[in-house]
Amino acid sequence: MHAKVGLKKYIQKYWLLLFFVMLFLFMAFFKISLMDIWKSITSLKVWQLLLIICVYFLISGLTILTRKYLLYSLSAKAKLKNLVFVHFSTMAAHYSTPAKLGFPFAVYLLNRFENIPYAIGTAMILIELFVSTGICGIIAFIGSLFYFSHNTKTIIFALFILLIIIGLTFYFFLLFLRKKEKNGRVYQFVKDLHLALIQISINKSLIFTLMNIFIQVFSGINLVLLSYFFSADLSLWQAVVAGSTAFFFGAISMVPFGLGVREASMLFYLHHVGIPNEIGLSIITIQRLVSTGLSFVLGTIFGAILGVRNIGNLTT
Repeated sequence: MHAKVGLKKYIQKYWLLLFFVMLFLFMAFFKISLMDIWKSITSLKVWQLLLIICVYFLISGLTILTRKYLLYSLSAKAKLKNLVFVHFSTMAAHYSTPAKLGFPFAVYLLNRFENIPYAIGTAMILIELFVSTGICGIIAFIGSLFYFSHNTKTIIFALFILLIIIGLTFYFFLLFLRKKEKNGRVYQFVKDLHLALIQISINKSLIFTLMNIFIQVFSGINLVLLSYFFSADLSLWQAVVAGSTAFFFGAISMVPFGLGVREASMLFYLHHVGIPNEIGLSIITIQRLVSTGLSFVLGTIFGAILGVRNIGNLTT
């Protein structure tokens, strides 16, 4: 257990170095020279980079608005300004701790600044994770059946195994819960969490799901723009499938940031739809530097503004 935590901490501390090591391994495997990658990246104009960053902020803004709507659906109110601070400051927690501390940290900040109960904050995080990962998983499954129809049996079997694992995890959680005292803190917290979850109507659930699908479409637009800037042809559907698949595999891999897993999945899909490997590597390099690098910088700044300088101390 300590070794696993230590490995995660090492990955998150040296993610940039590890990313470039992984990049060089991809280059060696596909026999791509560093000069090819450099020429592709430096071919981008300043306005193109600024546009990619603007799309990043647009997606972040949509994510924040989606969270505000979800809190409203859970009968909780939060100021948009505070949600902006919470969103970006939790990025520092995600990218500077050995576990996904950004999730409980978001719950803590919502309770501190908006007096939102921990059960509602936890319900918000669980719904976000379930819906976003679920949407990406469904898109990845449909896209795989569409692009890899000759491997339909393998894809369906993999989905079946995944569903069994999810089912067993839920079953063992219920067994664990039954052993807890009904007046205990864990049991009471789960009860409060259940009460928070059932507040959301079907209509609000559908709207929230559509908002998340909209975010995935904008993420696909970001990928289409990058491909276009590199003079590569990529449709919006292909971009959405590639991005969703990379996110899904990165999420279920449990590797910090999905480092290596997301890149390999993205590169595999881009190669399959005809994007040259050197352009594919250039795309995933820029995407990683913008998504992880910019998120970490902004998270640190917003965390400092909030007065939280030692996020890791929250674990103790």
